[in-house]
Amino acid sequence: MKRFLLTYWIGIALLFAIFYWDISPISTTINNIQTNLTAFLTSLILPLGMLEDYKIFIDPHYALVIEKACNGMIPYLFFLASIIAFPSSLIHKAKWAVMGYFFITTINIFRIWFVTQFVLEEKSNFSLAHDYLGNGLLILTGLILFTSFVKTRTKTKVVISQTTTKTKLNFSKQPMTHNLI
Repeated sequence: MKRFLLTYWIGIALLFAIFYWDISPISTTINNIQTNLTAFLTSLILPLGMLEDYKIFIDPHYALVIEKACNGMIPYLFFLASIIAFPSSLIHKAKWAVMGYFFITTINIFRIWFVTQFVLEEKSNFSLAHDYLGNGLLILTGLILFTSFVKTRTKTKVVISQTTTKTKLNFSKQPMTHNLI
């Protein structure tokens, strides 16, 4: 558990330094692409003309802005750090990194639509919809993805059998069972 936590926090720092914070030229490019993608995909589910550039116009004097912090990278990087830190095969981690990106991006687009619907009803709903419900939805998505990642990994099975002279350990790649032989 200590190894996981240490690797997780180091992973968070490295992933954010490379892919999110403005100290890295890579982060600027990736975040611009991700914000453009988020705005484009959001425009597909909003009424025509409601989204212009990165602004969702609620009325002529009030708009929601899709910015870097709204593009879904933050929850994805937290999820990515958790699967990198957790013991599993590289193939399993890569598969879940790709699936996680698509799930989190999809949920983030839904979150932006959801916040927009709340604000269309009443502008004062923004804080509730964005800060609590929308962000809670992203947190829940990350937790469900990580739990699914852990539950679907292939574990190393340790089989212990005792003989009169020595103990043999047999390591094999099979789904873990709770039976000790």
